[in-house]
Amino acid sequence: MSLFISAEDNYMAFGLSGSTDRSEMVGSDATIAYLDGYLGYALDYNITAKAPCVKVLGQYKGVCKDMLLGGFDSNQLHTAVRENGINIITYRRTLISADPGDQEYRTQGWSYVVWAVGKLNHNKEPMFHDIYPKWNLKLELNRKEQSSDCFAFTRSKESFQETWEAGEIFDRTIRTFTATLGPSGGRRGYQGITRMTTTGLVWYINGLLAPEIWLRRGLTYSFKIHGGNNPHSAEYYHPFIITDEAHGGFDMLSEEVQQKVRVLAGVEFTRRGQPKPTAAGPLCISKHNDKDRRLDDDYPTFNKFNRSLLYTCEEGDAAILKVTPNTTWPDIVYYNSFTHPNMGWKIHVVDSYARTSSGAFMGLHVGTLLLTLCVTRLLPLVLQ
Repeated sequence: MSLFISAEDNYMAFGLSGSTDRSEMVGSDATIAYLDGYLGYALDYNITAKAPCVKVLGQYKGVCKDMLLGGFDSNQLHTAVRENGINIITYRRTLISADPGDQEYRTQGWSYVVWAVGKLNHNKEPMFHDIYPKWNLKLELNRKEQSSDCFAFTRSKESFQETWEAGEIFDRTIRTFTATLGPSGGRRGYQGITRMTTTGLVWYINGLLAPEIWLRRGLTYSFKIHGGNNPHSAEYYHPFIITDEAHGGFDMLSEEVQQKVRVLAGVEFTRRGQPKPTAAGPLCISKHNDKDRRLDDDYPTFNKFNRSLLYTCEEGDAAILKVTPNTTWPDIVYYNSFTHPNMGWKIHVVDSYARTSSGAFMGLHVGTLLLTLCVTRLLPLVLQ
């Protein structure tokens, strides 16, 4: 079986549907294929939820490698090359796999299949797909009469337009922030603003899509969290955290990597050293109102995109996370989800607020200011 991908940093997913009567991604048995330099990969995955692979109460759920689920990789890579701007990856797999988590490729009748194209994250794991079919797809193996249903590759000549204006919260009077969830907004939204991949959901802070936030040292701020508090949900359980690491998804990291991350808020550790989130509130989320999310890039501004969404909120009080940045905090930290990567963005920690003559935001840092004053005063003495 051969898979073709145009963009060099994209993956191609293909496999048997999770349903016997339609193309369904959840429940599917899929292959994730991509090139990493000169090396090709065609990895065996099971998809149990529209979420990256996370551990839910000790059990892996989401887009997970078969090996994590107790199975094994049934694919055998044959060739992997890049020709004329196209990644071509060929692999093979037995029709009936010995892995109980794999589905059988039927040689009689039709089988529904799924496919998608998306970007890999910084750990070479598939993130939420950008391209996928609108209709059901069927595959018939071992057909008696040969026929070709393939069509030639096409390239879009439409150039990508500018991203939406990045959200910023720079207000010395604000002490409370409300964090809810919403769609990432395609290439104009989170991907374009942060230059990072996305899981499909991101934090909306005070109604803005993943804005940069300015906090002043010594002041206390409250974050009202509405990211979902059901730990059984792989897709909608997002405790809020603040760390010195840009990507988040702290719970997905290995113990070795976790030790390199400085957690500033939202996580406490048990006596055994296990991380435990502290800021998980009822789910409040904006969703596409029966519209195709592949059309997100058609909206010229975030405001127009946001007005097209349908907002719902579960009952219950928000989880409150109070933070008081101090002199030990770095000048830039990040808010994110405890469970999923790439859902938040930057927090600028400053000693005082200021604006430049052009209206741009500027945070003053005492250490830098004192050093500048010292150099300014000493320089005339050195020159004498």
